[in-house]
Amino acid sequence: MVIEWSLMVLLLSGAGFLFFQKWATSGVRLAFLLFVAAASLAGWWWQTRLEKGIASRASLNAPTVGRPEEFAGSASCRACHPDQYASWHRSYHRTMTQIASPETVRGNFNNVTLKLDNDEYRLERRGDEFWVDMVDPDWSIQERRAATKPSTLSAGAGETPPPRAQCRVTMMTGSHHMQTYWVDNQHGNRQFNFPFVYLFEQDRWVPRRSAFIRDPAAHSWIQVWNVGCINCHATAGQPRQSQDSSNFGTRVAELGIACEACHGPAVEHVRLNSDPRRRYSLHFQKKGDASIVQPAKLSSKRSSEVCGRCHSVHASRDNKDWLENGERYRPGEELETKMQILRTQKIAELRHGYFWNDGMIRVSGREYNGLIRSPCFLKGEMSCLSCHSMHESSPVNQLAADRDSNTACLQCHASFAKNLEQHTHHAAGSSGSLCYNCHMPFTTYGLLKALRSHQISSPSVTAALQAGRPNACNLCHLDKTLDWTAQKLATWYQIPTQDLASEEKTIAASVLWTLKGDAGQRALTAWHMGWKPARDASLDWWLPPYLAMLLDDPYPAVRYIAGRSVKRLPGYDGFSYDYLATPDELRRCREQALEIWTHQAKAAPHSSLLVGEDGRLEQDTVNKLLKSRDHRVVQLFQ
Repeated sequence: MVIEWSLMVLLLSGAGFLFFQKWATSGVRLAFLLFVAAASLAGWWWQTRLEKGIASRASLNAPTVGRPEEFAGSASCRACHPDQYASWHRSYHRTMTQIASPETVRGNFNNVTLKLDNDEYRLERRGDEFWVDMVDPDWSIQERRAATKPSTLSAGAGETPPPRAQCRVTMMTGSHHMQTYWVDNQHGNRQFNFPFVYLFEQDRWVPRRSAFIRDPAAHSWIQVWNVGCINCHATAGQPRQSQDSSNFGTRVAELGIACEACHGPAVEHVRLNSDPRRRYSLHFQKKGDASIVQPAKLSSKRSSEVCGRCHSVHASRDNKDWLENGERYRPGEELETKMQILRTQKIAELRHGYFWNDGMIRVSGREYNGLIRSPCFLKGEMSCLSCHSMHESSPVNQLAADRDSNTACLQCHASFAKNLEQHTHHAAGSSGSLCYNCHMPFTTYGLLKALRSHQISSPSVTAALQAGRPNACNLCHLDKTLDWTAQKLATWYQIPTQDLASEEKTIAASVLWTLKGDAGQRALTAWHMGWKPARDASLDWWLPPYLAMLLDDPYPAVRYIAGRSVKRLPGYDGFSYDYLATPDELRRCREQALEIWTHQAKAAPHSSLLVGEDGRLEQDTVNKLLKSRDHRVVQLFQ
């Protein structure tokens, strides 16, 4: 706003000077000069007031914003690049981390009391500040992490209760689906997570652990923003941790993902281009500006690495240096000279947290790991920018214009446009003829939903058997078996069939994943049971009992997704369900959902869906499959 006002005054001054110098009387000239002076004074007053407001917010014990030796800040880009600044400003990248203020906080702090693991959290707003009365986050982090049961964090009979503290909320991370909040402390600007998130879809507070797929038996984990989220939820962060690890002097170029995260440090660029002769000379000669990085002009590999700096499973090559100086990678450099991109064959122990058993990424926010394993990237020129754009896209998914159809793939595979149905074996206008539904199916989990894989691959029954990853065909044709898919792939694409177990030949794959799968497989299947293309392809009369069986799942995230999907089915729009209800209430909701289904019209008996002649589930078979469920702990790190 200040910049816009200053530019307006400058333009008016210039135009007015030319006009009045020629035609106006001396009195009019004087009046105009007084107007310009008053406008300039008003602009100065407003800028001073704004800077004081920013300074007062900066007085929160939050990470210091600004690295002036390299980084100029996004505000310096606005005058010369107003359109690009505006499109970035409305994106969720900008608001990835924000200082807490009445304009940015979405959670309800109006004298709310939350309870978790026998602890109370009392929330209140004090003017423009937000406070939480909670167990002191500085109280022996090691002791809290060593606690084997949630109840050990509270005092039992004859025990001294843990110390409490009045904690000020300094920042939030997230602005699209949920916000997680950070509180300050007395050790530099270290930021601790508040163990609740505000979930936008339900407009409510939920325990942080209930918004992720985590071990349901574990208590809330403690996270420090300065050595966790800083890496990807801020621009050019430096933890600056003390040698004894007790203190932090963290600073960032900017909170959130700012212009210089993609274009590189801009101090020199701003200095050079303060000379208008240079700017116009480069413009008219149509030359690039070597003082800044333009990702779109990099090679496909280098431009993708700009995104991969955050959207990957990675680690620092020198952790000690990183704790002081942060990541040294700069856009345009070769990423893996500065960072390690972790792959399962290198870091096998990470497999259950990030990867399917065959190495394909299975969690959100790590798309680069999928891209670099894709033939289109390895053998072609595909990059992140083939489909995405920061400045010419929807802020929701950053998809570039006309990239939400087959256009993205037909850039390189134009021949398929002429014989689309022959290739897909689906009607041209159907979801089965959309390239990405088959080659980028929703096998990634995050943010309480399924997301598209970013590893370009073809449907495979082998992957479903060996890696545990659901295949595209059976995620859409929920009523079909793995054997049905294997036969279709063999007939259409000459893919050899697999040796399948009896149940894989006779029972729908989605039923097996729902009853026998691990928590990640159950979450993906539950999401697809609410996905309209799958419901259209499979019909939905048989889905309610399987979703009902997930309404009291041990994993809160699975329950949440199942509850959302069941409400999309006919007859369930008014179904009342709270995924955080007591176990008894969850069981009651499960029975209620089943009861609604028993009174609905059924199609003919269907053996692969375990629906018998009487229109009821074949309960003995269902129980047998449930007994063989994969109960291994699943923790999908996002």
